[in-house]
Amino acid sequence: MTRVRTWIEFARHSFWVLPAVGIVGGIGAGILVPVLDDVVDLPSALAVTGGPDTARAVLQVIVTVAVSVAGISFSVIVVALVLASQQLSPRVLRSFQRHPLNQVVLGLFLGTAAYALYVLGALGGDEAVPELSVALAMLAAGLSLILFVGFLHHMVRSLNASAVIRRIAADGHRAIELPYPSGAGAEPDDPGEAERAARARAESGTPCEVRAPRAGYLASVQAADVVKAACAADAFVEQRVQIGNFAVTGAVLANVWCDTPERDALLDRVCVAFVLNEERMVDNDVAFPIRQLADVALKGLSPGINDPTTSENAMDSVGDTLVRFAREPAASMLRVDDAGTPRLRATAPQLDDLVTLGFDQVRRDGARRPSFAVRLLELLAAVRDQGGERAASCEEIERQARALCEHACAVAEIDADRELIADAFEALHGERARDGVLAAS
Repeated sequence: MTRVRTWIEFARHSFWVLPAVGIVGGIGAGILVPVLDDVVDLPSALAVTGGPDTARAVLQVIVTVAVSVAGISFSVIVVALVLASQQLSPRVLRSFQRHPLNQVVLGLFLGTAAYALYVLGALGGDEAVPELSVALAMLAAGLSLILFVGFLHHMVRSLNASAVIRRIAADGHRAIELPYPSGAGAEPDDPGEAERAARARAESGTPCEVRAPRAGYLASVQAADVVKAACAADAFVEQRVQIGNFAVTGAVLANVWCDTPERDALLDRVCVAFVLNEERMVDNDVAFPIRQLADVALKGLSPGINDPTTSENAMDSVGDTLVRFAREPAASMLRVDDAGTPRLRATAPQLDDLVTLGFDQVRRDGARRPSFAVRLLELLAAVRDQGGERAASCEEIERQARALCEHACAVAEIDADRELIADAFEALHGERARDGVLAAS
C-alpha cells in the first residue's frame, strides 16, 4: 500500500502523466468511435448539418483551437511557476505541479486534439458524415473551453501567497494524520520490556547493513513489508535514515540482525522496501511542509522581496502545524509482531526536530524586525501551551525563544524595541531577558 501511495504521489507531481493519458485516450476514442457511427442513430438535434466538407472544417477548427489553447495553458502554468519561485520559494512549485486541474486541462485539450485529428483522418470525401464522432468532438471541445475558464480562475487564485501557504499546510496536516510507522506490525503492550528486548537483540552480534543502491531522497518505507519479512526470518531491523532525508550512494539505510539462512533474501526485501526518489514526497514526511513554509518566510524576509506579512502568515502555519503534531498521539517507533517480539525500530522527526527546522533559520533573520520577533515568541509559546503533554517537556521551544530574545535585543536599534521584545519574552515565557543582554545592547 505504501508503494501504491508513492506511485500516486509521483503521478500527481508529474506533468506528463494525465496529459499522456489524455492523448492515448483521444487516439483510442478516435479509432473506436467512428466504428459506432454505423450502429448508433444520433438525434437530429445533435447531428452536424452539412456534408463531409462541413464536418472536416469543424474538426479542423477543433484541432487548431485545442492545440492553441493547450499551448496557452502551458504558458500560463510556466509563468505561474516562475512567479511563485521568485516571490515565494522554489520548493513551493510542487503545490502547483500536484494540483490535478493543471494536468486535467492539458490532458483534455491534447486528448480532444488527438481525437479530432484521428476522426479527421478517417473522414472520406464522399462517405456519409460520422455524426456521432463529430458531435463527440464538439462536446469535448465545449467541455474543454468551460474547464479552461475554471483553470484561469484557479491560476489567478493560486498566485495568492496565502493560498499557496494553505496548500502547503494542508499537506503537513495530512502527513500528521498518518503518522509513520503506524500500520506496520503492532505497538508493544509493554514498551519497557520491548525496548530491553530490542537492545538485547542489537547487542547480540554484528548487524548486516542495507546500503542505498543509488543516491536519492528517502520517499517512503514499506514498514509493513519490513515487519513481515523480519518475522519470516526471525530478524530485527533498525532504520537509519529518516523519510525525507537524502541518502548518498552506499549510505546505510538500515541495520539487520539475522542469524537464519534467509538473511540474504531478507536484505534484498528490506532494500526494496526503502523507496528512493529524486525529490522529496509529502507522504509521511511532515518535515517537508514545515521546510517549505520556513523557506517562504525566509524569502519574505529577504531584502529583495521584503514581504514580512507573507513571512508572518507562513510562520503562523508553521505554528499551527506544530501544534497539530504535538497533539496527535505519536506512533511507537518500535514495532513488534503478534508475539511481542521486536521486529523494527523506525525513526521519524520528533517535536524538537520540527521546532528547530521551522524556527532556527527564520528567527535569525526575523530578529531584526521587532514586531516579527514578538510574533515568533507568541507562536513558540502557543506550541508549548496548546501542544499537550508532548510539548510540555520540549526544551527546544525555550531554547529558540531565549535565543530569539537575546539576538533581537542585541540588534535592536532603539531601547523601545528592546523593551518590547523583553516584555513579550517575560509575558510569554515567564522569564525576563537577562539584564546583561539589555545593557550590552
